[in-house]
Amino acid sequence: MQKVIIISYFFPPSNFVGGERTASWAKHLADNNIYPIIVTRQWNDHQKDLTDYVIENDLQIEKYDTFEVIRLPFKKSLRDRLSKYAWLKPLQKALTLKELIFSNFFIGALPYSNFYDETRKRLQEDPSIKAVIATGRPFQSFAIGHKIKKEFDVLWIPDYRDEWNSHQNLGDQNFIERYVQRLMRKSELKWTSNADFFLTVSDTWVDSISGLIKKEGKAVYNGYVELKELQQSATLSERLIITYAGTLYPTQNLSLFLDACISIFSNTELDFEVRFIGANVIPEEELKIKRKIKGHESHFVFHDRMPRNELDQFMIETDVLYLTGFEKIKGWFPVKLFEYYATGRPLLLCPSDNDVMENFIQKTNIGHMANTAEECENTIVQLIEQKASGENLKYDRNLEYGKTFSREFQTANLAKYIHEKLKH
Repeated sequence: MQKVIIISYFFPPSNFVGGERTASWAKHLADNNIYPIIVTRQWNDHQKDLTDYVIENDLQIEKYDTFEVIRLPFKKSLRDRLSKYAWLKPLQKALTLKELIFSNFFIGALPYSNFYDETRKRLQEDPSIKAVIATGRPFQSFAIGHKIKKEFDVLWIPDYRDEWNSHQNLGDQNFIERYVQRLMRKSELKWTSNADFFLTVSDTWVDSISGLIKKEGKAVYNGYVELKELQQSATLSERLIITYAGTLYPTQNLSLFLDACISIFSNTELDFEVRFIGANVIPEEELKIKRKIKGHESHFVFHDRMPRNELDQFMIETDVLYLTGFEKIKGWFPVKLFEYYATGRPLLLCPSDNDVMENFIQKTNIGHMANTAEECENTIVQLIEQKASGENLKYDRNLEYGKTFSREFQTANLAKYIHEKLKH
């Protein structure tokens, strides 16, 4: 079995979506003749804050038949220690800027520089390890892969969970942000210059990243995990429930959906409930919603982020899962698209991205799309009436096509790409 080191800052039991990608690799790579060694940091169970005090913070090595996890002590930087004090926010920003700048020149400037030390130690002890993958964010972990490649004869594979400097919508930037952006662009080019190939989460991003760093890329989608047992035990409420689960970003336009909801509440006797889970991750975005729905608050429920198992149960016990496109960004498969698919519940995409999300929904036959408030309103009214009449809201999904987006299937693709490179 080929051995591979995977550097992944996020990994269970942390409650961050970035860790789910590498967790699926740890689970399924051995089925494809690869033994992964995960290098990560210590996390509390279901930890939602990056800077929380870690209860068990010693070096911990977990060995299983099919993978290994090395959990390194979490080193709290000065910036992290100040994060609880709102009045010190200007100093925190200055320290963040310092880290962003100096990490372009020194690995020691990273609070997780121990990832490099542990990876190097492992490679020295075990020459049978043939590849190193560093998954970003944080993208500064690419510096570790770059330096390791210079020291050892291994495959170096950067994994982009997001676009970095090839991002299609960086937004308005001030002078300092532009300066840091130029530094990071140079670093991205430097740290990937000796990469054997790179990974990312969509074919569109393969093209855009490759155009910047001039390297071959492979798409390994995030995918979904089956939730069949939860589906069988789910119970639904009497009224229609529409749920949005996950972070809301400024590039998402919820106005059409909210206008449709408000119109129904204002002009009809129809009743339904809209739930937002984790919308407060970016407080300004949650505030926008609350301003918009003023006068109709009784129809809306807001929940904090919750552990993965609770979130899955919550999504299973909803009627419709809401999704929205991202403005000026193409090729974005949000993780929630696949998480929604796993529930078996119908999706409502409004507005459409007119791109990969729409294509996925059409090919899998899992829901509705609307590009105006009127279309969205008509769809919601139809769903309310269908539920009231006892109709099944689920669709006859294209399971064969959908199966190719499972975490297991996508991990098999990753293994195939690694084996192909190791043969050369």
